[in-house]
Amino acid sequence: MFITLLGFITGTLIGLTGTGGGVILTPLLLLFTPYPAVVIIGTDIVNGAVTKLLGVIEHRRLGQVHWRLAGLLISGSVPGTLGGIVFVSFLKSHLSSAEFEHALKTVLAITLFSVSIFLPFVRGGHIKMPQTSLDFASAGRSAKLVIVGAAVGFMVAVTSIGSGSLLMIFLLLLIPLPLGALVGTDITFGLATMALAGALHLGMGHFDAGLFLHLVAGALPGVVLGSRLTRLIPERYFSWLFSILYFSLGARLLVG
Repeated sequence: MFITLLGFITGTLIGLTGTGGGVILTPLLLLFTPYPAVVIIGTDIVNGAVTKLLGVIEHRRLGQVHWRLAGLLISGSVPGTLGGIVFVSFLKSHLSSAEFEHALKTVLAITLFSVSIFLPFVRGGHIKMPQTSLDFASAGRSAKLVIVGAAVGFMVAVTSIGSGSLLMIFLLLLIPLPLGALVGTDITFGLATMALAGALHLGMGHFDAGLFLHLVAGALPGVVLGSRLTRLIPERYFSWLFSILYFSLGARLLVG
């Protein structure tokens, strides 16, 4: 029941803001369940792919997906995700079980700290960068987005974090689209990236069917609810709350 509730909460956050899946669910599962870190990461990625599929359907129905932008990001995420899986395999083969677990938790904690620092300032509009035009005919503009997709894909494969939290930071900095369209595009990217990463983790045995069923039972109704709330609840109310939560979870992983 506890795991299903976590799935519902994070599914709602995914549908509402494009973030909240791996960045909240993975560390909470690490802290409060006995599963190994790599199994939690792999299972959460598979759950994220299923959840985001429903999110894409809902946001497409609302006209909130920029397909050209999503395509450029996904073209980078494929090699980035494969690189992340290779990195995980390298760590797994060169470290003991305890060292491997510690390494994954450390990478996860550092990622959480980074997101917690930048998220409220980016979403509040306090940090600005020259935005990329939505005309992607320029090779330079397209390459920038492919590189972003590759970096985020790598982080998703290693930690299950990135398809919502990290990518949304980049999109808010670079892309002049309404928030609803950014969320819908972000979820579309997340679907492709997590489907690939999830399939690879599944093939490596980093998956628990019971954990997955409990997560998806809560996440699916949550993402439908969250997607329909995007036009009703101002997203700025969540930024500082998310930041404090991410920082706390990162600190707890490091000391735990």
